[in-house]
Formats: sequence, C-alpha cells, structure tokens
Amino acid sequence: MATLIKVNQIGRAQGLQHTSKTLSLLGAASFLIKRQQFIWQDASLCRSLLRIRDENLPVSAQDFSLRLSPQDSRRRQEAFTHLSWDGAQYALRYQIKRDDARWLWVEERGERLSGKGETPHEVSAVIFNVQSIQEDRERAAYLAGHDDLTGLWNAARFNQGLTHIMEMAARHDARVLCLNISLSNLPDINETYGYDQGNRILKMVGAHLSRSVASPDITARISGRRFAVGLSGRALEEVETAAAALQASLSDNIYQSPHGPLTAEFESAVIVVPDASMTAEQFIMQTPLSLENEADKDSAINLKPQPEHTPSVISREDITADDILAALNDRRISLAFQPIIEAKSRKLHHYECLLRLRLEEGEVISAGRFIMAAERLGLVHLLDRRALELAAEALRQYSDIDIALNVSAVTLKETDRAAAYIAALKALGPEAHRVSLELTETAALEDPAKAGQFSVEARALGCKFAIDDFGSGYTTFQNLMAIEADIIKIDGSFIEDIARTPHKETFVRMMVDLAQTFGVKTVAEMVDNRADADLLERLGVDYLQGYMFGVPSAAPAWRHAS
Repeated sequence: MATLIKVNQIGRAQGLQHTSKTLSLLGAASFLIKRQQFIWQDASLCRSLLRIRDENLPVSAQDFSLRLSPQDSRRRQEAFTHLSWDGAQYALRYQIKRDDARWLWVEERGERLSGKGETPHEVSAVIFNVQSIQEDRERAAYLAGHDDLTGLWNAARFNQGLTHIMEMAARHDARVLCLNISLSNLPDINETYGYDQGNRILKMVGAHLSRSVASPDITARISGRRFAVGLSGRALEEVETAAAALQASLSDNIYQSPHGPLTAEFESAVIVVPDASMTAEQFIMQTPLSLENEADKDSAINLKPQPEHTPSVISREDITADDILAALNDRRISLAFQPIIEAKSRKLHHYECLLRLRLEEGEVISAGRFIMAAERLGLVHLLDRRALELAAEALRQYSDIDIALNVSAVTLKETDRAAAYIAALKALGPEAHRVSLELTETAALEDPAKAGQFSVEARALGCKFAIDDFGSGYTTFQNLMAIEADIIKIDGSFIEDIARTPHKETFVRMMVDLAQTFGVKTVAEMVDNRADADLLERLGVDYLQGYMFGVPSAAPAWRHAS
C-alpha cells in the first residue's frame, strides 16, 4: 500500500509538472480562489506572466484588484456575482499593472467549483497573456483608417472625413476645397539614396502636414507619394489663402536626412467643391485627384523649394575633378559626428565621422553625392585621407572620445594608397586604439584578400575593423572571419520599425546569434524610436545608432563641454 501511495504521489507530481509546462507554453498561469484568497498552482508562472517580484505575488482578491483599473476591478467583481451555481463560468479581458508600471493585456477564464447559494466559495481560474493578440486587434483597427507609414488617415478615412466637412459646410453656408499634393521627386530620392530614405521623407512630409492642418480640416496619405488635404472656411478666398500658405510651408520646410538636408519637390492641385450637396465619394469620383497622368498636371501648381531655405541636391554627374580638388584645397571638407551608444547602459560608446561639404556659396551639405562623384573620378581616396586628418585632429584635441571612420574600396584595392593610409594611421601612435575603420559589405566583397590584409595591418596598430551595411549584400560569416572583422553594422533597412515587423526581428536575431558565435560585436543602424531600441537590446545587439540618440553634428556635446 505504501508503495502504491508513493507511485500515486509521483504520478501526481509528474502530472502537475506537465501541466505547468503546458501552461508556460501557452503564456498562462492557473490558480484557485478560495474564500477571497488566491492559491497559485505554480507561483513561478504567475511571476513570469505578470512580471512581478516574489514579495508582490497577489495572495488575496484585494491584492489582485489593486493591480487593475477601477473600471476593470468593478467588471471583474460583477462577473463573480453572476456565478450563481456550481459549474457557472466567466471570461474577462482586461489590463493588469506589472511591477515596472507597464500595463499587460490578459484574459481570465474561470469556473465556480462550490459555494452557497449565489456566493461562490471556490473558483478555479486560468489567466492568459493576450498582449500580442490585443495589439494585433488594435493595429488592425488602426490600419482600417490610417496609413501605416505616416500615421495620417488613409483614402477610405479621408472620404469619410471629407463627407463630414462637406455636410458641415452645407449647414453653415461655407466653402470646401481639396488640396491634392504629390512628392514629385520621390523616385529620384529612392533611386539615389534608397527606399528607406524615401520613406523617411514621406514620414517628414506627413508629420509636417499633421502639424499644419488643424480640425475640422483633414489630411491623409492617399497612396504612394500622394497626399490630400480637405480645407473649409466661410469664404472661398479664406480657404484658398489657407491652401496657398500650406503649399508654401511644404516647399519652405527643411527635410533633414542622414545625407544632409534634401530638396523635396511637390506638385499640387487645388480643387474647389462646386456643390455643397455633393457627397465626398461623388466629388472624388468626378474629380481628377491623381497627378500621375500628364493631363492632370496641366492644372497642377509646381512648388519649387526656395534656395535660401532648402539646399539643392548636387548631381554627381555635374561634379568634376576640379570641383573635388578645389574643395580639398580650400578646406571645405569637414566632419559631422553621430553618437553610437551601448544598448544595455544607453551610454555613449563612440562617434561615427561623416563627411560634410561646404559649397562655395557657404551652404553645408551631406557629401553623399560628392563621394559618389569622387568614386567615379577615382579621387575618393583623397576624401578618405582628408577624413582621417580631420579625425586625427579631433582625437588629439579631445582625449575622451573614440571614433569610427569610413574607408572606400578604392583605398584598399590600390597597394600604394592602402600603404599610405596605414602609414597615416601609424602616425597616430597610441590614439589608433581609439579608431574603428568601417568598410561597406559591398566593398569587402570586391577584393576580400586585400580587405583582409588591410584589416590585419590596421588591427596590428590597435584599430578595430567593422563591416558597414551588413545584410545588404551577400557576405557570409566566413568572409568576416577572413577579414577579421570586430564589428558588423546591421543595415538600417532591417532595423527601421523592427518592433512592428516580425520578419525583420527574425533576421536580426539570426545575425546577432551568428555574430556572437564568432565573437563579433553588432551595431544597429537607423534606430529612431524607443520600441525598436528596447527590442534590439533584448535581441542582444551591442550598440545602437540613429536619430533617437542624436543626428550627425559638426559641433557635438563634447566640443561644447571643452
């Protein structure tokens, strides 16, 4: 009999263990409510689910209610009052406060086991983590009326809003017009700087419209590069003046980017609603809102940015060798510094040095196209050397900073130029330990042998070596081992909005895992919001870089402090 009892006890323990594992996989914890007291089957599951410490584990109905909003606490109490017979069940979805003061969506399901009359004595319940399910529902509801990229209304919501202001205008004898706007040079921006930069410009345009258009007027991103604004007012002249002011503000606005301020060119059409009794759907169906066709462009107002406000984008085909040599000789090449921070501590680790060009007229712009032209003309190695000279000066002047410098493939491939660059690094002496050299993945692929040799020589001087824009090409980790890279910088296209993009998270997790296997540090580029930063930290990324932590600046904080 004793043996039988022992076997039964073991079987019961194994069954409970199996149940706990199942609940853990489901993101759930089970408990028994007995005369207002909570008895948790597995306290560790409760702590994991609710993110609470041992001393804060709810042991009574009152403890549990303190973690709920007053409204949800009342709803939960009402559910219990309806458990008037044994076997009665309930299901509730509410938010519960974790120890870190964040709110977690959970679903609680339970069944009355015993009681007296309408008062339950014992209730068996399970609580599930439904945060991701709730977020998916909220996101689906949000996207039903909003554009995912800009956060503005989408076309369907704009139709509803336009109908509303047209109805208001009819009641108050007001006038309504629709301003249709197209970012006409978006294809050029995408082609030159990539689609990520194009999306960034669209976001900035959307943000500017959102700030500039106040209720009851409305604005939306209709599709692609097209935006629409619905404006209303007492008199037509009043509405047209508002539309003209909005057009001017769009063209006058400065659109900053990692490449410096960019020109945003717009085409727009002002369309007056002719009949206040017309619905928005009828108006849109009968009106050529699209600016994609040549016929529509006849009525478009072409908004050209003012040169004194928005810098022009230099075409690399227009830049000559004399332009590059003149900029170098006149000392019109400078550096901007962007901070790179430690993911866990959020403390500064080092700065990346980015080239800037001052035009003869005095305007300072990103050297992106200037560098592209220099590569085409075979002069980019001169820019590499100038960047190193400027960085050396900063290192000597400020002893508490580390920096990262970009090196072109041309500098590495030509033996004499590579030797000259290594000699300049050697001249830094001990300061070379504060330098990281960044080579793009594409450049590393052009000649892995020479890239590897350059890496060995630079590392021998104390420098670190990094592969920039990793993931944009086809470099394998075997290539990294041959080059002896210390760091990989994960391309920003995999980082931007990663917290809302599961496939990006999967890809980055894979890269981080492999990097850690090879003992290589990781940097995430284009980190622009806290949700992305927090997720990247959890994924094990070592360093973060992006506008959230600072834009490239010619006068960073350490210069002001000196």
